[in-house]
Amino acid sequence: WVNYLIGGTKNAPDREGLHIPVDLSLAFHSDAGTTMNDSIIGTLGIYYTHKDDGLYPNGASRDLSRDLTDLVQSQIVSDIQALYEPEWSRRGMWDKAYFEAHVPEVPAMLLELLSHQNFADMRYGSDPRFKFLVSRAVYKGILRYISSQYGLPYVVQPLPVESLAVQFAEGGKAAVTWSPVMDSLETTAAPTGYVVYTRIDDGGFDNGRYVDKPCLLTAQEPGRIYSYKVTAVNEGGESFPSETLS
Repeated sequence: WVNYLIGGTKNAPDREGLHIPVDLSLAFHSDAGTTMNDSIIGTLGIYYTHKDDGLYPNGASRDLSRDLTDLVQSQIVSDIQALYEPEWSRRGMWDKAYFEAHVPEVPAMLLELLSHQNFADMRYGSDPRFKFLVSRAVYKGILRYISSQYGLPYVVQPLPVESLAVQFAEGGKAAVTWSPVMDSLETTAAPTGYVVYTRIDDGGFDNGRYVDKPCLLTAQEPGRIYSYKVTAVNEGGESFPSETLS
């Protein structure tokens, strides 16, 4: 399906397809092997370069797959070791013809994050906080790869805000406050502003109101239910939303 998407673009000019440019392909797996004890299996990265004289149809080197794999795997392992498990294992990188690694005609990585058959891995793999950390690491690795290919600086999107609170204020208004969350692993992820989304009664949330400080004083009509959620923003994008308070 990757090759069908890129057919007719500069990546695959002689292939039929949808003419949709694609920078890379990443297959997310969780079958990194088994062990007879309870030690951590860890993360494996797979790519493939030994095809068509080591070149993609557009003439680019298939070593780009190795670059992608190295960046993503390094990001995952370093973030897990820093915030979750210092003993998390980097199992190395394989240059082998696994299907998801050698078929796409764009730089491709087959990620074996952990082993879903292994208790020591899955005690983390079942934790939603770990899933968020790993997913963010994959995103950051991809972002760094794209940045290197286009020669552009990158900014990582902020983390979600915390400590959201809503209190009644004078004049029937509501005071919405929250605290930004700094990313200890990524200096560029600091928020430069926030978006406050409001819902009235059972309606949908509005398109949001931008503010540059972690607070908002907003009017409310008596007898209505007002709900609020907040995101952090910077040049890299918008964070996941906070919880919703009413």
